[in-house]
Amino acid sequence: MAQRRRGAAVWRGLLWCEWFSHAKLLLMVLAAWLLCVWVLPFFTHPGWILLLGGLYALVAGPIFGGDDVVEGCEEFSFALPATRSQRYLARLIVGGGSLLALTLLDLLALGLDLSQTLARLYLQTGLIKPVQVAHPGVLYGLVVAVPCAVFAFAFAGAAVTHSRGHVLTIWFWGGLLALVALRAGLQYEQLMWNKFNGLVACPLLLIAGTGALAAGWWHYCRKEVGPPAAPLELPVHWWLWTLLFLLGIALAMVLVSWLARQVPAFLSAV
Repeated sequence: MAQRRRGAAVWRGLLWCEWFSHAKLLLMVLAAWLLCVWVLPFFTHPGWILLLGGLYALVAGPIFGGDDVVEGCEEFSFALPATRSQRYLARLIVGGGSLLALTLLDLLALGLDLSQTLARLYLQTGLIKPVQVAHPGVLYGLVVAVPCAVFAFAFAGAAVTHSRGHVLTIWFWGGLLALVALRAGLQYEQLMWNKFNGLVACPLLLIAGTGALAAGWWHYCRKEVGPPAAPLELPVHWWLWTLLFLLGIALAMVLVSWLARQVPAFLSAV
């Protein structure tokens, strides 16, 4: 019984610590969501609300996964009574849980047309017209799967590294991996059914993200304290990293441009 109480106290402390450490980020995201729901639709299509989850995943993954590396307190956090597994899972619960909550709020806001509630006073004047996304089933599935995959890749990569530079750039590589998996799934759907239905892309992204989190947990549980967080400096093979980064940017531009051309297909898919 005493051991169970100590375990519960550790979990409460870890969850409160993660929540308190990232309270400013969570409040900023909440404020951005309120602006997207109640203000942005006055100027542009309310469908842009759906991008908020992906942007949050790019930012939150490295922050929740590699916060102790950036702050240079890995040795201190590993010395606490909490185990590595508990610390990893607590960060995942707070970071991943906030992402899921934000994504569900995005879908709820657009699905219930909350952005038009305040504007109903102006609808009869013709100043604002209600806008709906046509047949958004596939799009809604991707809105959940893509941010989850981006967060998982970035979170796991930031958690297992010892380098500040890797933490600060892992958002790019996590997003790129998610785009590659998305393109592979959509391409397979187009070859098999000649349309996008999400039956391959969404499960592929979710399975890949779950695998990344599991691999990150396994490595984090065996992670040793690395060198104290040294100031940012160029790596030894900086030219190779620069070349890889430029190639990654080129690949990301190709994938994003291809996805942009497929937006009408997403909106018309059933």
